[in-house]
Amino acid sequence: MNFRDTIGQAKDAASTGAVGTTTSIMSYIKQIVTQILTGIGSPQIASTTEDLNQAANTYDLLTGTTQPVILEALTLKMPAVDISGGALTSISVQTDDATAGTIISSAIATKANLTSEADVGWTGQMRINVGTKIQLTIAGGAAGTACAALISATYRAVIAGGMLA
Repeated sequence: MNFRDTIGQAKDAASTGAVGTTTSIMSYIKQIVTQILTGIGSPQIASTTEDLNQAANTYDLLTGTTQPVILEALTLKMPAVDISGGALTSISVQTDDATAGTIISSAIATKANLTSEADVGWTGQMRINVGTKIQLTIAGGAAGTACAALISATYRAVIAGGMLA
């Protein structure tokens, strides 16, 4: 007898059904395992890059897909480059909702704070619905040199299958 034979698998009926008075504690455990395997409430990370050596404009970073998620953190890591000679004045990160959710403001992500290998981050909680985009806005102009910033978002699915891509 192996581990799977003892407790079953996430696809077993007991993992999704209601637990009755005659059902063992193992059914509860199977339901918890099923939630973990489907990502509900489990921290997930999505990463992308964006070159800051582009025209002043707004660029898509990540999009809510399939089911909603709760965004808990977003970090931007600058590469080891000097952008002091470029036209970039600041960046910001926000959602594309009718009332945009500000994640990183332009007051925080000024050129003075976007130095070589700098980290700019945000923590909190923000619901990202299906189709909502997380976007980065470059103000002023291009950085003046190739500048691929690394962006990582930590989030949790509200419903099984929720993710950022």
